Amino acid sequence: MFKHFLTIVAFAGVFVFAQNPQSLRLKQAGELANQGRHKEALDEYKAVLSIDKSNAEAYLGAGDARLKMKDYKLALDNFQLAQKYNPKLTKAIEGEAEAYEALSQKENALARWQALAEAGTAEQKTKAVSRIGILLGTNANGQASQTPQTPQAPPLSAASSASAKSSQSANPSPAAAGKSKYTYDSPEFKAGLAAFEKKNWAESAKSWGEVLKKEPGNPGAYYYAGVCRFNLGEMDKAVINFNKSFDYPEKGYNSHYYLGRVYEQKGDKAKAISYYNKYLQLTPSADGKAEVKGRIAALNSGVAAPAVKDSTTESNQASSSSDAKSSASYACNSLESCLKMEEKRKQDSVAAYLESLKNKPLTIGPEKVAPTEYGGSFAFASLTEVGSADLQKAFNLVQKKSFQSAIDALQTTRQKFSGTPNSMAAAYNLLSLYQYLELHDKVVALGNSVLQEPVPEPYKSAVLYMLAFSQVKKEQYQVGDNSLSNVIEDQKLGPTLGQKLALKAEIAAKYKPDQGSPEILKKAIEAESDNAKKNELRLKLAELYMKLQDTPFAIQTYKDIAEDCPVNTASPCRKAIYELGNISFIAQNWPMALEYYNKAMEQNNKDPELVSWALFQIGNVFRKQNNVKEAVRYYDRLIKEHPGTYWADQAKLYKDDVIWHENNKGVLKK
Repeated sequence: MFKHFLTIVAFAGVFVFAQNPQSLRLKQAGELANQGRHKEALDEYKAVLSIDKSNAEAYLGAGDARLKMKDYKLALDNFQLAQKYNPKLTKAIEGEAEAYEALSQKENALARWQALAEAGTAEQKTKAVSRIGILLGTNANGQASQTPQTPQAPPLSAASSASAKSSQSANPSPAAAGKSKYTYDSPEFKAGLAAFEKKNWAESAKSWGEVLKKEPGNPGAYYYAGVCRFNLGEMDKAVINFNKSFDYPEKGYNSHYYLGRVYEQKGDKAKAISYYNKYLQLTPSADGKAEVKGRIAALNSGVAAPAVKDSTTESNQASSSSDAKSSASYACNSLESCLKMEEKRKQDSVAAYLESLKNKPLTIGPEKVAPTEYGGSFAFASLTEVGSADLQKAFNLVQKKSFQSAIDALQTTRQKFSGTPNSMAAAYNLLSLYQYLELHDKVVALGNSVLQEPVPEPYKSAVLYMLAFSQVKKEQYQVGDNSLSNVIEDQKLGPTLGQKLALKAEIAAKYKPDQGSPEILKKAIEAESDNAKKNELRLKLAELYMKLQDTPFAIQTYKDIAEDCPVNTASPCRKAIYELGNISFIAQNWPMALEYYNKAMEQNNKDPELVSWALFQIGNVFRKQNNVKEAVRYYDRLIKEHPGTYWADQAKLYKDDVIWHENNKGVLKK
């Protein structure tokens, strides 16, 4: 009897997992991977993705398995998809960097290690700095020279608890303060520092405002206010603050570092490098110097031309401007000459572009927009002018999902035919691909760069929308809101009004909660004519209602999706039915649970995994209602129709348990 009671307890534990049929497979896959059985683990991850095509953890696991199996290109695709569905999954960034290194794509590896140094855990940051040093040849032993500095812990000082030295850095010495006409120990200043040390940026920023009311022009207040604004993503305000803080005795020089970071994010390499060089001249920090030198090297890696002429490269560069300048015109062999070269290249490119507009304006079509395998669109500005064949080559690579090769081809097209209509199309296609791969830093850098050119519609609104989307994903809500406000919707390259309103709703939920983001999403749904896109917006609305704990409205929205879906369609239809079944089961609304588990079988009859799960849950519903006959009937059906599956094995256990309970009612009562 006691033994069987333990069995029942075990069943109860298993039943908790039945609420999420994918969690068990993920756990099993992880155990297989830990045992070195990577092929079997990969099969488990694939099974999860066959049900839930947006499961970031499954993509991450599949990428890890493929990385271990040395299938680097497919591993790269998996890591990029993991980031697409969970941009904060830093393990995916690390995996992508590893894959790029294995594929000998140094520049891309550097970019991803740099991203990890910005966003990763302390351990990941240390690893990232070490790898960056190795790739740049500045760290031959492969040891990290420093803990990478983030906006929360910039190279202006060591960690606050590390030593007395850092304490002195955070609190200006009396000698230093005595040389200034400003005070740095007032109650308001100390309050600002206290909030700053706790990383409460918003509260700290308010304190610096109070300091400046009593002591206008205080460079220390401007400095700390700038750091707070930087960490809050308010870059334009940060620039204003930092430019007024250079005279702060203790840390004013660090403003050059932060300004470099700001302009690096904005994609202005020349300004970023200029500020970084000023920081290098002033800082006494060896760690700070090491980081900034790495940043400058990374920025220059995509700028400097090879010292030895290559006939192909020279030919490509020669055709990139109207007067056919040779690659030698852009050669550089020092930091100063590289900066001058980059500025000259930009000026020549813009001049050629403006000249081309005088002779023949950009095609306002574009002439052709083709759908891609990943669901986006690919633009051909002109099918007859130079660059069309190169764009077709890039498009073919996209259709094969050879994304890195497609990116390389598009970058070549943009540079090779600078100033032509198809160069602008290449920029749009690059942004679309970066967006799909969730490479938001690259979207922001390229988007800002493109908008410095004379960009006509419909390209301008499409670029602004993608820029706003990535800014929002980077939690730069105010900047994203500003970009979105200039977007004209429903043009040939998008976005639709529905897409624009959906992004507006996402901004409102974080940045302007008083504007009522559910109402904005409802307007987006009404404005969207495409049924599939309409259901995607409905899914966002349902998920928002769930976050707001408004279950009745969430249920109704999920129902709207389920009632508007054809048979055997993928997410969001499948997810809506799945969620309706789970919500009603948890609420013990048995009639509704049965309705949607049956609908799951009807609408996904070609999906054995989902059908077997639905049969299992129907059996569980009857079991919960003490309807032994019906519970056993559905368990038997599952065992017969889907033998050997995970849910069939679970059904056998549950069937035995139900029967045992039925046969021992009297015993249990005693």
